Amino acid sequence: MSRQGIKHWLDRFVDRLLATGKKRFVISGGMAISGPIHIGKLRGEVIYPSGIARALRRAGKEVRHIVVVYTQDPLKAKERLVPRSFINEWSGVRILDVPDPWGCHENWVEHFFEPYMKHYEEYGITATPIMTHEIYKDRRMVETVRFFIKNRERAREILNRYKGGKLGPGWFPVRPLCKKCGNIRTTKILDYDGEKGLIRYMCPRCGHVGEARLSDVKLEWRAEWVALWNVLEVDVELYGKDHAAAGGSRDSCNELYRKLFGKEPPMGFPFEWVSLKVDGRSLEMSSSGGIVFTMDEWLEVGLPEVLKYWYYVMRPMSHLEFDPVHGVPHLHEEYSRAERIYFGLEEPADPDKIIDIRRAYELANDDKVPPKPPFQAPYTLLAVISQIIPSTENVDAAIEKLRQTGHLKDELEEWEVARLARLLRKAYTWVKRYAPKHYRVEIREEADPAILERIGEDGVKLLKEVETLLKDWEGRDAVKLEEELYSKIRGLGLSPKKGFRILYMAILGRGSGPKLAPLILAVGPRKIASILGRYVEVAAHGL
Repeated sequence: MSRQGIKHWLDRFVDRLLATGKKRFVISGGMAISGPIHIGKLRGEVIYPSGIARALRRAGKEVRHIVVVYTQDPLKAKERLVPRSFINEWSGVRILDVPDPWGCHENWVEHFFEPYMKHYEEYGITATPIMTHEIYKDRRMVETVRFFIKNRERAREILNRYKGGKLGPGWFPVRPLCKKCGNIRTTKILDYDGEKGLIRYMCPRCGHVGEARLSDVKLEWRAEWVALWNVLEVDVELYGKDHAAAGGSRDSCNELYRKLFGKEPPMGFPFEWVSLKVDGRSLEMSSSGGIVFTMDEWLEVGLPEVLKYWYYVMRPMSHLEFDPVHGVPHLHEEYSRAERIYFGLEEPADPDKIIDIRRAYELANDDKVPPKPPFQAPYTLLAVISQIIPSTENVDAAIEKLRQTGHLKDELEEWEVARLARLLRKAYTWVKRYAPKHYRVEIREEADPAILERIGEDGVKLLKEVETLLKDWEGRDAVKLEEELYSKIRGLGLSPKKGFRILYMAILGRGSGPKLAPLILAVGPRKIASILGRYVEVAAHGL
């Protein structure tokens, strides 16, 4: 079947936007600061929208891309994130007024939003942040709040037609901000003066009775969502799966916007969550619950384009599970494969996937692909090399090791060296913080009598054979070296499993480790030969 005319899912959505004939688009996303900003939040709120924004601009459209930061929200933290005593003291208070629990920033918002501001450009995110506590001060938002209050009965009727509609008579769509304690979740409205735009309230948290202007409130969350569409003139906004169910919150907001404001709601599509594998269990990431792998934690172990490729190559409603232990090297391997496919160096296992793979690679690189196929080194090999060179800052030493293992034959350009240096540091952090034990490398320089006793006479014979092999080994072909190791093991009548276990014990002091042939080449065959020779010498002395 011809692939002509087939497009990546994001480009098909962009085509729908272009078909509207609009010359200008406002793209919005939302960022709650209920705790650390995790990599799952980035997926549909800022990464997909950034790809859409770039595609529209490339089509000659004017684009305003924003992300609404919900600074007017109350604290909803859970005990996994902060102590119960902190929750008891500050629950319900506007997060802008909640102190930083760790005392290193002015308040809660600054503590958790600073990493985003520090790193969002590195992820290629194009959205300009807009804080809701500032939006509420805007004249257009004040008028929208006034409009909602005036039409609250009609809004209540619409919302009650949808799932979970329980809004009773006298429902008010706003919560005033208590001037005394900052409570914005449970304040009670006593009276409303529509002419003056003043709300008289009582705060059950501190007992204060006072008045609030319409700029010092928070709309009920569905009303707030619709109000933001109206004030910011949003054309495009994606939404999480919790809003996507038929008759759910997105449907209710769409009708609210149409019936109350007489406007068409933003175009968009739903996206799935990203779960986190913790101690063998799959948990939904939760900022308020402290179940997170943050955007800065990812950058410590991975390239941002690798994470973006994962998001773009999968459909938006594909459920993704992130495993820091095994997932980091796997995702880098998948990205490297996509890179080879993009440059025509490899064919995909499924030919029907080639368009999605190639376009996802472009999107992951913000449509700025490298000028030629970059040098690639396996992530796990870099994790090993990073442990046996003097410093991860010594990229020249890593390059020499890559030559020894046969992975690098040509000279690298400056940008390739820079990429290798970045990945080397990240692989080192991963192996020290998350990697399975068998990736940890600590070369045993001295013979251990206890190990000698465990490997026995057959083990010593094998060590002697491999010592002889490695003394004069000049090659850089890991596959050929592995074949020779298998030959020596089988030649002594040992099973491969037992033979490799003996070699790992002599070299690393344990029965397993990273792939042995590349490890030997990276450390140096003669150095490994000398280690094995010490065991042979001790065994001979013992005899």
